[in-house]
Amino acid sequence: MGAFATVGLKIDNWNISAGLRYDNRNLHSFKLGDVFEKISRNFSGLTGSVGATSVGDVAIKLNLARGFRTPTVGELASNGVHEGTIQYVIGNKELDPEYSWQIDLGLDYTSKLLSTQLSLFANFIDSFIFNHKLNGVKTEGYDTYQYTQGNARLLGGEFSIDFHPVRKLHFENTFSYVNAVQAHQPKDSKYLPYTPAPRWTYELNYTFINDGKVWDNTYAAVSMECNLRQNHFMRQMRQRRQHLRILY
Repeated sequence: MGAFATVGLKIDNWNISAGLRYDNRNLHSFKLGDVFEKISRNFSGLTGSVGATSVGDVAIKLNLARGFRTPTVGELASNGVHEGTIQYVIGNKELDPEYSWQIDLGLDYTSKLLSTQLSLFANFIDSFIFNHKLNGVKTEGYDTYQYTQGNARLLGGEFSIDFHPVRKLHFENTFSYVNAVQAHQPKDSKYLPYTPAPRWTYELNYTFINDGKVWDNTYAAVSMECNLRQNHFMRQMRQRRQHLRILY
């Protein structure tokens, strides 16, 4: 159950919008043999956002948002082999909901020859939920993973540029980067798992036909994707007593 309200306002060249939302979620799961335990949890959260967008040759976008996410049934109650990853996954019924503050900044510029976009974000998440490997632990012969949480900080952005000297020819480049760390952790365990590596994509395309008829949007393209080395990964997660208690 939830309720929300939004409001919009225009001041000169700026469009301003804001919203406020309240959610309440009740989760009840039934016991299934030795696989799933009975769980009853209630979560509630107040979130909102405020943002502004300018109109002009250079468009500016600013936004501040408060986020809220409740743990899923899988994160709370998993206890078995995940067939897609061949990992033995264990849930954690004591997980708290995630709360976050996110700041976004965007810059857009478009001309006859060039289109560019820059998007930057900073996300600070309390009780961030993630899945990590229990070092040296195997269950039924499988590597064992368990959901846990910690305070996280994610910084990143994306830059794209499209150079089109003529209308039918486009040189498109996009670069994206994310740095995701867990607060108050040593170097070997501070980087969050599954963080994507820096990536650069490139495409050169030429449109032969663009007449709105049968063969509309006929084009040829050459593209490339380059994923750079990811040196920021979780090398080791410190074992915690509650992990072993839940496991055994």
